[in-house]
Amino acid sequence: MKPVLKFLHCQADVSIRGASVASCQKSSVPDRSSSQIRSASGILSLLCDMHTYGTQAARTSTERPMLLPSSLRTRFIMTLALTFLVMLFVLGCAFYQLMMPGLIREEHQHAQLHISHIQQAMEHRLESLSSMAHQWASWDSTHDFMTGAQPDYPRIHITPRVFESGQISLLLLTDSTDSVRWVAGSNPLSGQMDSCPKASGQCAWMLPMVRALQRSLTQDTPDDSPGHDFMLAVPNYLMGSSWPVTRNNGTGPMAGHLTLARRLPAIWSLGNIDGLPTLLTMRTIHDSARRPEHSSSNDYIEEIDDNSLLLSLSRPTGAPDYRLLMQTRLPRDRFQAGLQGYYQVMLGVFGLLLATLILALYLFHRLVLRPITSLSRYAKRLRHNSESLERPPPWLQARRDELGVMAREFQHLITNLDERNSHLAALIELDALTGLGNRRLLDRRLPQILSLTHRLDRPVALIMIDVDHFKAFNDYYGHPEGDECLKILAATLSDIFQRDSDLIARIGGEEFVIVLPDFDVEEAHNIASGVRTAIEAQCIEHARSPTSCHVTISAGVAVSYPTTPLSAAELLKQADLALYRIKRDGRNSVGYCQGSDDQFSHRIESINDD
Repeated sequence: MKPVLKFLHCQADVSIRGASVASCQKSSVPDRSSSQIRSASGILSLLCDMHTYGTQAARTSTERPMLLPSSLRTRFIMTLALTFLVMLFVLGCAFYQLMMPGLIREEHQHAQLHISHIQQAMEHRLESLSSMAHQWASWDSTHDFMTGAQPDYPRIHITPRVFESGQISLLLLTDSTDSVRWVAGSNPLSGQMDSCPKASGQCAWMLPMVRALQRSLTQDTPDDSPGHDFMLAVPNYLMGSSWPVTRNNGTGPMAGHLTLARRLPAIWSLGNIDGLPTLLTMRTIHDSARRPEHSSSNDYIEEIDDNSLLLSLSRPTGAPDYRLLMQTRLPRDRFQAGLQGYYQVMLGVFGLLLATLILALYLFHRLVLRPITSLSRYAKRLRHNSESLERPPPWLQARRDELGVMAREFQHLITNLDERNSHLAALIELDALTGLGNRRLLDRRLPQILSLTHRLDRPVALIMIDVDHFKAFNDYYGHPEGDECLKILAATLSDIFQRDSDLIARIGGEEFVIVLPDFDVEEAHNIASGVRTAIEAQCIEHARSPTSCHVTISAGVAVSYPTTPLSAAELLKQADLALYRIKRDGRNSVGYCQGSDDQFSHRIESINDD
């Protein structure tokens, strides 16, 4: 029973397991083939390797599942969490790459529409003032005053009541040479209306505005209209309209111009536009003032913050190199509503993903983790139970999947443990002459190396070496010299292959095998060529060799890949086939073989060094 327990102990299970395979290949098991025993042995290795976290901790927690960093549960949870985060990231990127530009474009279209409605409201007020100026300029009495026929015109028509009813801030009458004939305006300080033939005396306060209006009269007017509408920013914010003074029936010469102006406040209220109270903030800017890079027009949109946009409208003024800038804020209600809708969709997707992941975790625990945990507990009990070897749980053996196969293989393994352990003590694993491993060591270690390396998804290369014409060497120089030659070859191989994972074994008189985990065909072929060169570089004299004057070797290479794994016997057979072809075709070279065990014609390539 003690050898059985030693076999199950994870510190020694690697060596015992491989040797048991070699033993079973020589012994007969009534109801199980050697391949099944190797499968059960590999299964036990997997479970033992997963649970070597201290003997005392294992004894006290055999019945309680542990959430270890390398456990399947932890890895699965981490994988689900990573998948969840990746999906959220993809959804967020999709929003910012697809949905966000659409929301911003729709918002800007709405803002442009709001700007056009503001422009229409401004034009409506300007048209009202222009209509009043046109009506006043077409009166016959206005024409008569400008020609000197009605000198009492200001007293009759230019009255405070007219100014108040028309919301007029300034009236200017100029002759055909743009000289002032009459000026009247509502004084912003006194609140009284002043009316004078010139902007002097009590009307001197109107002089800056009169000059600004005179400058605006010199600007070109549209070809399809004799009137001229404008906005001024210096010295005050004004909205104005100028029309030529003519008779009502259109006869007679033009007698001058009549200009009406309305003062605008620094914060101009346009009432409700699109259901929103609209206030325009007025200020004067230089014509070279910087505008947003994306805007090439006089009207542009800027984002202030997450809650509002800044709409800017600029218009020319009477002052050169200056413009009137009007700005208002627009709430980003539609944009925020679109964001809220997206967030709600994201919340729904988040909930759906979370529910899916929780369901996947439950199914994983139910279908995979629970039986594996039961098997691992069973393996622990086997390791620490010195009295009896119990059977795996019946419900595990009854499963018809891979886990059930594992449980049944456990049972078959335990049944044959005692019989196999009797052979382990007699195994001798070192070659007495060279100090290298022998065939028994190779038979024990090779299946283990294949299993462990393939679990890491890496290939395993095997190089089989044969000394060329060694019988002729022994016959000519004698067996003592032959033994010294083999020792030199063994020392050379030991110097070359110093990794702990490498395996060197002498399997016959002049035959050696090198097992190299994590090497593919090309790498193994290059290494074998280097070994052949190193052996030849020892310059061991061989007078009877038809190949060279020194001792040379031939090497066959075979590789087992995790995608198409080979058993130890198949890998050795392929390497032997490659070596046979090399020896048949001339020796002192390296070749490799690829193909499955059931294919008779193998692909063999070799490179001869001249």
